Amino acid sequence: LAAVGFAVSATGSLRERGAEFAILRALGAPRRRLARTVAVEQAVLLFLALLVGTALGAALTRAVIPLIVLTPQATHPVPDVLVALPAGRVALLLAGVAVTPLLVTAALALRRTDPASALREQGGEAR
Repeated sequence: LAAVGFAVSATGSLRERGAEFAILRALGAPRRRLARTVAVEQAVLLFLALLVGTALGAALTRAVIPLIVLTPQATHPVPDVLVALPAGRVALLLAGVAVTPLLVTAALALRRTDPASALREQGGEAR
């Protein structure tokens, strides 16, 4: 859900900034440089989101799991619950979550758009 939500957010951001990119393209900015700029911007946002989400998830896991695990007699187990987050699996999960937004961003950033039509739409002219 996080990956899809981030991809939708990236799509909306790129559509909002379509006129800005059209002006830059009309002024001669290379399409690859604009795509690279968008990719770096979204990668930074994605990295920060993954970093904060991972830290918050780990903290909540370590705080909540020992409180909700009970024995069949509805008592806390002795010894206490050991919460272990395997680094390999967490890294694989983070990579899986990061792939979808990055692919969507790359596909949208590299698509060919006509700067003239985007500028006409911004100026209020009909096609």
